[in-house]
Amino acid sequence: MAILLPLLSGCFTPSFERPKVPIARSYKWAPPAKPVHAPPGPSWKVAEPKEHLLGRGDWWKMYRDPELDRLEAAVLTANPTLAEAFGRMIQARAEVLGVKAMFYPTLDFTPWLKSVSNAAQGQWPVPPFPRQLDPWAAVGDTNYEFSLWRQLPQLRAAKEEAKAVQAAFEAIRLSLTSEVAQNYYLVRQIDLELSILDHIIGVFETDLHLTQERTRLGLGQQLDIQRARSQLEQVKGEREGLRWSRAKVENGLAALTGESASAFHLQPRPLAGEPPAVPAGVPSELLERRPDVARAERLMAAANEQIGVARAAFYPSFYLAGFGGFQSLFFNTLLTLHNAYWAAGPLLDVPIFEGGRLIAGLSAAKASYWVTVQEYRKEVLAAFQEVEDYLSGIRILAEQQRRFADAVVASGRQVDMTMDRYRRGLANYFEIVQANKEWLTSQRDDAQTLGKRFVLTALLVKGLGGGWEESSLRTPSSQVPKLGVSAAPAGRAPSPSSAQPVGIPSVQP
Repeated sequence: MAILLPLLSGCFTPSFERPKVPIARSYKWAPPAKPVHAPPGPSWKVAEPKEHLLGRGDWWKMYRDPELDRLEAAVLTANPTLAEAFGRMIQARAEVLGVKAMFYPTLDFTPWLKSVSNAAQGQWPVPPFPRQLDPWAAVGDTNYEFSLWRQLPQLRAAKEEAKAVQAAFEAIRLSLTSEVAQNYYLVRQIDLELSILDHIIGVFETDLHLTQERTRLGLGQQLDIQRARSQLEQVKGEREGLRWSRAKVENGLAALTGESASAFHLQPRPLAGEPPAVPAGVPSELLERRPDVARAERLMAAANEQIGVARAAFYPSFYLAGFGGFQSLFFNTLLTLHNAYWAAGPLLDVPIFEGGRLIAGLSAAKASYWVTVQEYRKEVLAAFQEVEDYLSGIRILAEQQRRFADAVVASGRQVDMTMDRYRRGLANYFEIVQANKEWLTSQRDDAQTLGKRFVLTALLVKGLGGGWEESSLRTPSSQVPKLGVSAAPAGRAPSPSSAQPVGIPSVQP
């Protein structure tokens, strides 16, 4: 009988199957995979959520930037949004334990003192008994609901909902770490543009002095001086605008890392090098670690269990109830055996007429499940769209930057040739202004494209659920740092005492 009851509860809940979503065999914009000389493997497999692998590896270390490592450690320890999500996760796990308590009987003990009137009992007061009786009582009662066909689906639904909350925590963690990397490399991109403008300002100042000297010698005119000065002030104005943009991004980083914007500062360091390369043949299985997809699936599974709960409401519930205790007019004789009383017996609750409430509840549960199915399909399709967008951006921007690099070289030679012609009196200063504008534009385009490539790499990591390196696919010993621990000051890596790694506790319902 004990074996048949869980089977009976499973009859009420429909078998859970992931809905079919059109998925291609490979990403359209992924680098082509290298041929592997090995026996052919299976062409497909059923997707399984792997968000538990997310966050166990420090994916941002693939950039090999100690300053970024420090900022990422700070966001994991001091960000209030992440701490709030962590609290929700612990709350959801506690709620699972609360649902599990339904499988155990309840036992209560209630001592009380009540007043009973003899007249209320149909008796007249007889001496030496007063009109009002104040008996002492010590009462205990117990209750046990025996309806596993309803309780088991409720427990399974609570577990799935708790897993969905944990997936939401992982999604916030991934989003925050990715946002830190994006803002960090945006700051470095602005630093690169500022260094370009600083160099250009020096060149323009030299050109202005040269134009003034030529005009003094009668080889130039005042119009050329005004053009040179206008060009110089224009670039200085652009530099001030970039400084403001950098300040805003830097303040955003301060908020992400849980620090005051007034005390947070990153030392200028122009962006250099290349972003981590995307390996050939990025597997689509990496999407299984996306926490938003896993959350949608867990909510879908929980909604499926709620159908079983709604169906079980049509069937009877069995209760075992009992109470007992002692009652006496005098406290000193309260616990004597002849003052004891008790009652116990089974109860059966059979729904006969509910006015359509149970049917409405079942219909609502089925509709809710259908909604979660569509949300799951939407999440999966959006996930593939994001990854394709980022992969295409990375490949196209890499080619775009090669073009901009060639434009920088060509425009630099144009400036040199135009300046040489100007010194020999074969060109006017207007040609120099035009050549300098093209040179400056090509350099800034090149710098902005490099920054976009770094940012797109961080976005691709988020789209794939936490990176593509082998270290991000396994569970290392270092886990998530303790929330609420202060991050290391700017310019220093967190010490072992300030951010001890610790695993997130898991509740096994």
